[in-house]
Amino acid sequence: MERLNTYRFPFASYPAIRLVLAFATGIITNFYLDLNPLWWFFSFGFSISSLAFLDFSQRRKLKIAYHDLAVLCYLTAVICFGGAWHALYNNQDKPVRTDIIEAYTWNDLQFSGKVYQIKPTNSGKYQIDLSIDSTTFPNQTAWEESYNLRAVLNPDDIPFPAHLKLGDRMIFKATVYPLNEPTNPHQFDYKGYLASQKIYLQAGLKSITNIVPGRSSFNWNYIRQQVLRAIEHNFSPETTPLAKALLIGNKNALARDTKIAFSRAGLSHIMAVSGLHVGFILAPFWVIIPFFWSFKNGKRLGLLILIILLLFYAGLTGFSASVIRASLTGGLLAYSRLFHRVSNAKNLTAVAALIILLINPSELFSIGFQLSFGAVYIILMIAPIVSRTLPDYIRFRWYGTPIMVIVISIIVQLGLFPLLAYYFGEFSLVGPLANAFVVPLLGIAVPFGLLLLLFAGIWPAAAQTLNIPVDYFLQILHRFVTTTAGWEWSWIPVQIDTALMFILWIVAIFGIAAIPLPKIRWKFLILFLLIATVEQGYRITHKIRSPNLELTIFDVGQGDATLLSTPSGKHYLIDTGRWQPGYNSAKYVILPYLKGEGIRKLSGIFLSHPHADHIGGMKELLNTIPIDTIYNSGSRYESTLFHDYQQIAEKQHTPIKSLHGGQYLKLDSSTELFIYGPTPTTESASNVNNRSLILEVIYGDTEFLFMGDAERSQEARLIREYPDLINTDFLKVGHHGSKTSSTTQLLNATSPDIGVVSLGLHNRFQHPHSIAVKRLRRDSVRLHFTSLQGAIQLYSNGKTIRFKQ
Repeated sequence: MERLNTYRFPFASYPAIRLVLAFATGIITNFYLDLNPLWWFFSFGFSISSLAFLDFSQRRKLKIAYHDLAVLCYLTAVICFGGAWHALYNNQDKPVRTDIIEAYTWNDLQFSGKVYQIKPTNSGKYQIDLSIDSTTFPNQTAWEESYNLRAVLNPDDIPFPAHLKLGDRMIFKATVYPLNEPTNPHQFDYKGYLASQKIYLQAGLKSITNIVPGRSSFNWNYIRQQVLRAIEHNFSPETTPLAKALLIGNKNALARDTKIAFSRAGLSHIMAVSGLHVGFILAPFWVIIPFFWSFKNGKRLGLLILIILLLFYAGLTGFSASVIRASLTGGLLAYSRLFHRVSNAKNLTAVAALIILLINPSELFSIGFQLSFGAVYIILMIAPIVSRTLPDYIRFRWYGTPIMVIVISIIVQLGLFPLLAYYFGEFSLVGPLANAFVVPLLGIAVPFGLLLLLFAGIWPAAAQTLNIPVDYFLQILHRFVTTTAGWEWSWIPVQIDTALMFILWIVAIFGIAAIPLPKIRWKFLILFLLIATVEQGYRITHKIRSPNLELTIFDVGQGDATLLSTPSGKHYLIDTGRWQPGYNSAKYVILPYLKGEGIRKLSGIFLSHPHADHIGGMKELLNTIPIDTIYNSGSRYESTLFHDYQQIAEKQHTPIKSLHGGQYLKLDSSTELFIYGPTPTTESASNVNNRSLILEVIYGDTEFLFMGDAERSQEARLIREYPDLINTDFLKVGHHGSKTSSTTQLLNATSPDIGVVSLGLHNRFQHPHSIAVKRLRRDSVRLHFTSLQGAIQLYSNGKTIRFKQ
């Protein structure tokens, strides 16, 4: 009797959800275990055989145990099929034929292929993606194999051909560049990103031999080009980049600051053409569906129009994954309404997810897939519960709709909080209000703007005139976003540091969805409290451990940047990496790490000397994160970068203090810093390397010595003036392993156990010099190189120094 009163989730009503969960489990398992496809197929065959046997046995004996085992075998078979599918179609596994091209890294080859994407970058370069079908090697051997390649064009080397368009065939010479794994924690995985686009090779354009226009004028590339031209015609130059992003998801021309502003205003999703835009497209069709019921074959005609509509819009957006996801889901819902099928949004959404994963199982790990389906299911599960709690006088009045927009926006943002925190490290507080203001207006502006694009080629003047309200709306939208994103309280940095937070959030969502089900809601409450207790126990255990001093020596190429985190939670940078046109280490290495670790402020930055490979990230850091104090060596230097960072610091009232030998700083209650150099009266003003800040950090019994780019003369002075102090456990090797540094006398005086050299692989200075390396190894220093190992992380408990695994 008790069994009958126990609530059981009706899995039979949601077969697609059951299928997609099991299929996704197999994909995730193979992602982490990377098993051989044959193993998966063997397991799949065994599960299917067992299922058939149990089904036969159940038919003969009608035992419940057989049924339960059959269900288990069925789910196991789906899991195994998911694992096998991912093993077969994993985009991260590059094709073997690309190894042949990689063997020619840093060599010039001739390529011939068709252009399918052109993307300008923020640094002024162009990324041209091509489908290569012919490669000519240095010995003039032609290789007729197809693969995708990203060619990078630098206008400083060769001008961008204005007549180049999508679909054209390009014959060119380019240098094959290496594509490496991320070498720093939280660094963007560019290689993995390209692999997700089925691109496994990159090359730098050196010359273009010929450009052959595409033969066929009627193709998606041509249509997209015409639509882009129509947008440029209908919109003003100020709003054109935003219009391209909003209407067809082309964000190539958007400034980086604009993208950040939309993210912090909680509106970045409106530029990622997805469910919202597909909803705008389908809304008129949804309204006229009853019209198709009124005549024979009307449903079939309606289905045909639906397919054409969704296919055409997907083509305009370049068949982006987000539009395909939304089109599948929206199309299935419209189909169910058109043909009077039982409309089960949860099941139909799961069907869309299953189709996408069958096409590309790696989509499961894309942020777009997770955010899209996460948002849909959060709305489907929680929005009805919240809606029923609103009083009728709110729900059925004119202001009920905008209130529900705000409510749904809050639900989605809170529901997606772990994903937003994990991927972006930020959470928008102003987002719900911004969405309530913007989304209803977009529902008018987007369809109207798209409709006027059709008239741009037929009646250009009228299209441009009628588009003025949409253009004006985008101008207001840009000002609104820029203003709200600038408010200090509009967004907060957030961090997810344990997997338990994801589990906790999922349980909370299911718990809210189960509120109408008294028999299971208390179970979710108990589970939520249990996980919360475990999570808090983990945090308490982590806090009562002995505090550590942590060092991260970043891999910034031929430069220096080290993050020092004290036991009390203060964070200091020693140098900020390198700078070159279009690139600085702070933007691509340091700031992603700070954001990923939830570090919101720097207590100080120590700049050893003013060369660009040590102060390269200063401007980016000053413009991005609060800094209490900047410490430098007091050396003047004539460079734009040096003067720019000082001007920005002065404008922001960030103090700059010059340090010299003999000074002492207290970094926190248990961490001390001694300054051994420079000494203004004895150091050569003409050589800023020999005026480097030399710092020693002391925590408990452990010592860390940072030499900057100090050379022989400064090392000799160090030995003379501080012979009893410079003995250390850790040596940040001076001047990137140059032979002018790390003299035998210094190594004898410091006797370090660990030495770290920060430098770039294959750098033009030929660092590290073999003479310096021999001296370091002869003195039994355990030597580590960022060029070979990537970022090096270690910590001290005050007694010993250990490396992070």
